[in-house]
Amino acid sequence: MRLTSEAEYRIPFTFIEALNEGTLFDRPAQAFLEAARERRLFQVLNRTTDNIIGTGIIQGSGNEKSAKEAEVGGLMFHPAARGFGLCSLLVKIMMVYAIKDSGRDSPDEEYLAHVVDGNGAPLHSLLEAGFRPIGPVDVHRGDIDAVIDHMIKGGESVAHMHGFAFDREAIGRLALSLRKFVNEDHGVITRSDPAGDIRMTVDFSHVIPPTDLNI
Repeated sequence: MRLTSEAEYRIPFTFIEALNEGTLFDRPAQAFLEAARERRLFQVLNRTTDNIIGTGIIQGSGNEKSAKEAEVGGLMFHPAARGFGLCSLLVKIMMVYAIKDSGRDSPDEEYLAHVVDGNGAPLHSLLEAGFRPIGPVDVHRGDIDAVIDHMIKGGESVAHMHGFAFDREAIGRLALSLRKFVNEDHGVITRSDPAGDIRMTVDFSHVIPPTDLNI
């Protein structure tokens, strides 16, 4: 897991476009470029092939009235990489990095996430990473720099979402969880399978050095 450089910003953008699952905001390439410049674009690579298998983005609000809000999203993993808990791990890393390591965080910045009706996949990952439900949210065109038309039902003008806000009090717990994963679990995720356990080693030291996980 690592930050995406400015020169590579189109890799996660194209990855999401190629999967085309219709459960994410259709963010323009410019949003990925700006997030890469701000060191808020993340990608997960298969270390053997160097192919991208997952991504996440922290995008500044496109609304001048909400300059202190950031949208956490773009959470997408290749189908073959799902079921290991990688999404939950990535969101934890994104939030610990954003608040403790990025140097861009301000105490009054609010990190929000929106999940479209019927898309239950990200819910567990957000809750595990310190987000709390804030109830139904209607997202209008222009609320964020993204196209949401494919999420708007016929005859309506808004996309119906479930809103989540990050609880800053959770940051210590998340750092402790990541430290345990590195020091006690040695970065290994094990998934049971009838054919035999599948083990995956995850390295996110390029995003958060182990020494930065001390509370």
